[in-house]
Amino acid sequence: MARKLPNIIIQEDFEKLINANILQEKKSKIENYKKRLVEYRISMLLGFESGLRISEIVGYSINGVIIVPTLKKENIEEKWIRIISGKGKKDRITRRPKRLTNKAVLMFPLSIRRRSLQYYFTKLGEKILGKHITFHTLRHGFCSHLANEGQPLHEIQMMAGHSRLDTTGIYLHARPEGAIKRADEIF
Repeated sequence: MARKLPNIIIQEDFEKLINANILQEKKSKIENYKKRLVEYRISMLLGFESGLRISEIVGYSINGVIIVPTLKKENIEEKWIRIISGKGKKDRITRRPKRLTNKAVLMFPLSIRRRSLQYYFTKLGEKILGKHITFHTLRHGFCSHLANEGQPLHEIQMMAGHSRLDTTGIYLHARPEGAIKRADEIF
């Protein structure tokens, strides 16, 4: 059975979203809202440039039982981030976005809620890009962008925390020209 291609976001669209967020922050007169906008931006960077799930950033609990712990500053190093995942009960390492400043790291754990972040991101996508996207679209964008730039699939699998390589393989869809060109170079 064929898998449905994921809804992805490209780098240019991501930059439009980040810039719109920064503009909102500059226009805001309310300090608490400005702080929330910064936390939204940090979360978006982690989603697109590190491939983190929303629950891996802000945590996830059911009836007070922690399923996925909130990302803490102790898990963020100079070049990488250690993700303590609830999905599959396995940890992984992924890249730290270059734009994730040390000042931003000091804000962890973030105080925003999952639903608030999801709602904000979906509305921002509709307003800026004119399409329905979810926060998970950023994660798809991360994997797809790496695949399109020639990152080995097993390395993307490791950073994304996929247990199966065929799950990661769905991101090879967007630009087959690169694969064809590399194959032509071999033969």
